[in-house]
Amino acid sequence: MSDERRDRLAGLLAEAADRFGVTLDGEPVRGSYDRTLAVRTSGPAWLRVTAQEPQWAQGEYWDGIATATGAPFDVVPMPRHLRSAEWAARWDDVDQVVRADLMTFVDQPAVGTGLVLDHPVDLPDTWWAALRSGLDALRTATGTDRRVLRPEETREAIRSRFGVEIDLGRVEWEVAHGDLHFGNLTGPRLTILDWEYWGWAPAGYDAAVLACSAVLRSDVAARVRAEFADVLDTCSGAVARLAAADKYLRLVDIGAYPEVAGPVRRQVEDVVREWFA
Repeated sequence: MSDERRDRLAGLLAEAADRFGVTLDGEPVRGSYDRTLAVRTSGPAWLRVTAQEPQWAQGEYWDGIATATGAPFDVVPMPRHLRSAEWAARWDDVDQVVRADLMTFVDQPAVGTGLVLDHPVDLPDTWWAALRSGLDALRTATGTDRRVLRPEETREAIRSRFGVEIDLGRVEWEVAHGDLHFGNLTGPRLTILDWEYWGWAPAGYDAAVLACSAVLRSDVAARVRAEFADVLDTCSGAVARLAAADKYLRLVDIGAYPEVAGPVRRQVEDVVREWFA
């Protein structure tokens, strides 16, 4: 993304702060590919803005933060949504829809710095218990049409990349965070960040993504698999693991995180040999 987009998002942060009556108080943090910009504000709170052309400013990936409220989210360790606003802008004769979300501030650092964990971590048992408890609560969510993955698209993606045929009738679906990597988890006190993508996914998908996130740290990946063995060691969990692997290999396809390609493919070989040979 260009410096121009970053400058425009910085201007939108200031405009959103005025709309919400808060003061910017920190250094802005850029999201992946400069899609978003966020910063601490007075309160303290956390203010996040994005801008998209109208055809993209809708659907599951647009209002996730504001819709992750009420039961069962009220017992999940996560930032609390405070306010949202949308307004129109125009950049270089192209219409944009601006979205700003104000959330409670989290004072714990993220465990990772990106989509792939690349350094040792020592997380207490209480952290793992809190993660399991939070995801178990999330799995009980109902009454939403939001989707992280869609059944037919998931089946086709797995067939296309891995040559595996999935029987969708054997796959259980549940509500998931949808982007559960270590950069979206804080420690040593757990908060689950970035609820932009939540929705339905194959059972075990969050744990499968987290295992891929830790693929360069075998000890952490093993801990993920042990903590979530009951959901990963099922047919649905196997599908979730293939879907998560496809997610990470798509990153490799665009030149990001090439170092995970080998370990992720070896995980795929294990899943295919155990469940689909």
